[in-house]
Amino acid sequence: MSILISDTARNNLSSWATRAIRDGYAIGACLSPFTSPDNSNGYKRSAKDTADTIREAGGEFWFDPMTYALDMPRTTDFKHYNTWGLSNRICEITKPKDLKIHIKRIYEIQTRLGSQLLAPTLLLTAPNSTKSQQALEMSCEAINIEGKTWLTIAGDQHFWSTEDELDAHIGALNQLEPSGWFLVVTRDNNSMPPKATPEEIYGLMRTTYALSQDRPVHISFGDLAGLPAVAAGASTISTGWDLRQRICAYQDFEERPSDQPGGGWYQRPTLYGLMGGLSKREYMTLTSENPTLAKQLAPGEIGPKPEQAFKHHAQVLSELVSELNLLSGESRVKALCNHYEQALPTWKTVASITGASLSAEDWIHPFQQGLRLFTTAEGWD
Repeated sequence: MSILISDTARNNLSSWATRAIRDGYAIGACLSPFTSPDNSNGYKRSAKDTADTIREAGGEFWFDPMTYALDMPRTTDFKHYNTWGLSNRICEITKPKDLKIHIKRIYEIQTRLGSQLLAPTLLLTAPNSTKSQQALEMSCEAINIEGKTWLTIAGDQHFWSTEDELDAHIGALNQLEPSGWFLVVTRDNNSMPPKATPEEIYGLMRTTYALSQDRPVHISFGDLAGLPAVAAGASTISTGWDLRQRICAYQDFEERPSDQPGGGWYQRPTLYGLMGGLSKREYMTLTSENPTLAKQLAPGEIGPKPEQAFKHHAQVLSELVSELNLLSGESRVKALCNHYEQALPTWKTVASITGASLSAEDWIHPFQQGLRLFTTAEGWD
């Protein structure tokens, strides 16, 4: 298994994650202070209750402080965050004394909840900047306080798209020798599939390949867009039943009028043979017009209810990640290249049947082109 479930604004993390763990399509869940309160508020369970339930089911439980979200241009939702006793002002956290307090407070929370230690970081837009130096200093301090911690690297698309400066920043962080890594790409919006670029994919792959030589790498909010990083060496990836669990988008950190999550469930069926998804209407058209092809592209049942749709999606994602995890090096990357190559002509067939609004241009091309940049650089063409 290779799937961690991201936190949700809904009140069903522990129940759905528990079933996912017991049914074998997830290894655990990750809770965020921006999405869940410390103590029960009548709508959501307490963090300790959620953590205990997930671990009792045999799953991993993580508390991700997501300090980098404080740097996002649209973050104004602190109603849950402020229940944790954590500062919500970056200008305070980056002061040496307050930085230590912030890190120690996070470690105390994680220890209380039974989470593996995961240090905070800042959101970066450039790998060679004052902010990137502050992020490096934060990681250094986190390691000084407790060496057996995981580190996070969080950056926007521009950050991951740079080359030599990105590699130098990653090299400096790698010298800290943490227990493992969380990598995350932040985005301007939560459109699915995300508007990734080949350069961003290439940068994330280079980073993952370098870091995974010695320690495990997890791709936060990765979902299908994180598969190239898995091909480069990441062992686990995050997903969920809502878009905000699959994409780290600025708009999802804006203040909402109530605890209700807002919006509908994300129930677009994920088709293994397409390396992407269709709308429910498009999938129904495909199953009606060409049921044999529909079954070939998406083996198994895709139930009509939200949890059933999520289960199918997570199973597809888990199968792909597990397949890649059985391989190494060049063969790992080429296996994903083959999946994309096989999906390209199938997209044309499916589009002709369903009139799909999205295509290989959205689901395949940027990720495939990023893979090509990586294989060329490694001499694996």
